[in-house]
Amino acid sequence: MHKSLILLPMIAGLALSGCANMSGSASVAPRSMSFQATSTDEAVLLEQTATLDLMMKDIVRHTTIKHAAVGAAIGCGLAVVTSSASSCLTAAAAGGAMGAASGYAAGKRDVARRIELVSANSIVRSIRQSNTQLGDINADLPKFLAQQDADIKGLKSLKAMGTISTEEFDTRVAAIRSSRAELAEALLMSSQQARTASANLREAAAQGQSGLEWHISAVDQMEREALSARSSIALL
Repeated sequence: MHKSLILLPMIAGLALSGCANMSGSASVAPRSMSFQATSTDEAVLLEQTATLDLMMKDIVRHTTIKHAAVGAAIGCGLAVVTSSASSCLTAAAAGGAMGAASGYAAGKRDVARRIELVSANSIVRSIRQSNTQLGDINADLPKFLAQQDADIKGLKSLKAMGTISTEEFDTRVAAIRSSRAELAEALLMSSQQARTASANLREAAAQGQSGLEWHISAVDQMEREALSARSSIALL
């Protein structure tokens, strides 16, 4: 009995000590977890914006005019594009004018049917993937920026209390400033890539390719959304 009575104060003291430690750590944990969460979100967003930029470059590549009149070289069909129909027909006359004329007519129909300055079908998937990526960025960015603002406010408080040095404060704020600038630059680059892709598509349409209205509209929308996301980032 006496031993039990002696142990009770010790047990109580240990329990109180444990509570005190838990209480002390609770006041520090949210702050450290906040910075850790921001760092994780930052890595995700930087990866998202870098991926978007690559996707937009891929769209530019697919919309760059590299050739015309795919499959048009039937008889004198290529002459429709090169504007040398007469010389083609003249050269082929010795082999039979009717055959040359027939080949020219077939080639002309083929040009009208198959001219494809850019591959519209291959662009669709890239546009949709880029739209999804941009949607994720637009969903995550506001919360991330708000968390960064809260972190800066917390850092100012810690500095004022003397918990962190001026050097540590400057280092952490510089890291936040750097990540914001990187995000802003990536979004700006994506908007510029979208503008280039749109110009490519409009040029293809002007040269005779049809069915590009949806593609042009979708790329224009991505340019606007990328610029809107960029404008939401206030550089520090």
